[in-house]
Amino acid sequence: MAHPVARFSSKNLKFSLALTTSSQTYPICPQCAHRLPSVYTRQFTTTRRRNAGAGVVQSIPNIDSKLPKHVSMKSQMKKANRQQIGTDLGKLPQTFILPAAKDLPGWMSPNFFKRTRIHWLQFKTAVKDWWSLVVFLKWDVKRDPLTGKKMRRSMELSQRNQIARDLHKDFHDALSEGDLKRLQTICCEGLMAQARMRIEQRKALRRRKEPWVLLSYSGIRYPAWLERWPISVLLPAASTRVVSDRLAPLPFADTYLRQCIVRINSVQNYLLADSDKDVMLKHTDYVVIQKMTVKGEEGPWKIWGLTEPSTMKEVDGLLAGKGQEATTLAERIRDKVAGIAGL
Repeated sequence: MAHPVARFSSKNLKFSLALTTSSQTYPICPQCAHRLPSVYTRQFTTTRRRNAGAGVVQSIPNIDSKLPKHVSMKSQMKKANRQQIGTDLGKLPQTFILPAAKDLPGWMSPNFFKRTRIHWLQFKTAVKDWWSLVVFLKWDVKRDPLTGKKMRRSMELSQRNQIARDLHKDFHDALSEGDLKRLQTICCEGLMAQARMRIEQRKALRRRKEPWVLLSYSGIRYPAWLERWPISVLLPAASTRVVSDRLAPLPFADTYLRQCIVRINSVQNYLLADSDKDVMLKHTDYVVIQKMTVKGEEGPWKIWGLTEPSTMKEVDGLLAGKGQEATTLAERIRDKVAGIAGL
């Protein structure tokens, strides 16, 4: 005897085939209803149902969702912002600063040829560094979306001496007064940390200030109109002279670091916290100033600190083509971003 066929209305159970355009209702055997394909009974949510019955083993959690996702260094560096990059990446690798004349081989010595090679290296390095400024600031720049003109930036070749003198003086003035807020605006991170430590140390000595005065600049202080590049390169015995100006791209879009080293000869008078008598000394400071552009946003000039001329060992390495430092700028940035990200 044939089983009776039941017709399910929309109030009970109603199915429509996806391949038909009509809404016709098909008869379904009650005993076969449980055999319907799972596609018709799939839940919208992928969350496992909670077993309400007692004694039922809980479902195993999704282990994959709890594993930490691996973020590649390349992706991490793309997401890095100005705060993660920071303002202190160290002195640019392979920076050449001509040693003082007394440390170089004499012109009349048997090493005359070596002295010539050193000055030729200085000339080649200056031309290469100048060309990098032209490429990044004038040539390989974005165009304005409205006018179509290249958005060139100023190279500031004629302002470098004055910028370095101002930052050099402002730093010592703020440090002598213990003005942390002022130091924060003109110092890079590393120098700021050293200045803060020095201020805390002299507080322990019950000295709130360390008086400092710039008495004069040693050498010839040329007028501003003569300090313009390229005339400034030819001025003899200048009290202020640019000895290096380099621009290096960073591994981010439209991001680079410009670092300029200016030699400043001056006479200073100061009283240290651990001394009861002031001193007056002639100083030759190689002041490192830098400006960072991050994703097209140009930052202000800041003082990184002081450095020293290249040693003869470093010069010999550059002459032999072995001047590559152990840690490159890109590696420094990767280490810094990885340290912040905890990778």
